[in-house]
Amino acid sequence: MDIWEILFMLIVGIGMGFSLMGMSTAILFSPIIVSIYGSKLGNGIMFVPFLVADLYVSYLYRKSYDKKIVLKLIPFSVLGMIIASIFANSISEDIFRKIIATIIIFASIIFFLKKYENKLTKLSWIFGIFGGASSYLANVSGPIFNIYLLSYKQDKDNFIGTRAIFFTAINIIKLFMYIFIFKNINTFTISRGAIAIPTIFLGVFLAKKLLKIMSQQKFNTTIILLGLIVALKMLL
Repeated sequence: MDIWEILFMLIVGIGMGFSLMGMSTAILFSPIIVSIYGSKLGNGIMFVPFLVADLYVSYLYRKSYDKKIVLKLIPFSVLGMIIASIFANSISEDIFRKIIATIIIFASIIFFLKKYENKLTKLSWIFGIFGGASSYLANVSGPIFNIYLLSYKQDKDNFIGTRAIFFTAINIIKLFMYIFIFKNINTFTISRGAIAIPTIFLGVFLAKKLLKIMSQQKFNTTIILLGLIVALKMLL
């Protein structure tokens, strides 16, 4: 492991911190990690710091989350991860990314059409299944779940808390799937991923400072626009 690899993972940690607060910055570093290590190892490397950080953010926002939303999403998300694990070797990653991107764009448009925004809350099975599958295969499920959670019109703290508790739950489940099925959690992925852990806390701190000066409307718009950027990046 050279110095450039270490510096890169430290920068990735800051981006992960922002991502955990709902800002989909994972699209900036995820493709680079996958291009360097490959999809399988890349997902394993990203998973380790994400799980640690999810636990941290869940602790910070443990009093601000919606239990009903979390329990509604988990079964469908687990189903999505199971489906992804079965068809992981037969699904073209390019086609899968385009499907996810199309869903994000379509859902974002509906979100901005206020007349239909609340209807997204009734589509937990779509967001859960495709979100779980995208989480398992590529760690790019953030924008999908963001749109769904924002459709409940939660304030910033409840959005972040619900998101963190939910991702902690499915990532704990995914941990066992990654170890025994995908088999991409090992000393190599843990040693690389662990480097990013310290700077994740810096990323969370900076994101919290930014969110304090951002209005609820600007926050919601920013989250959706970042998701659209992710989707466009996945389509290209």
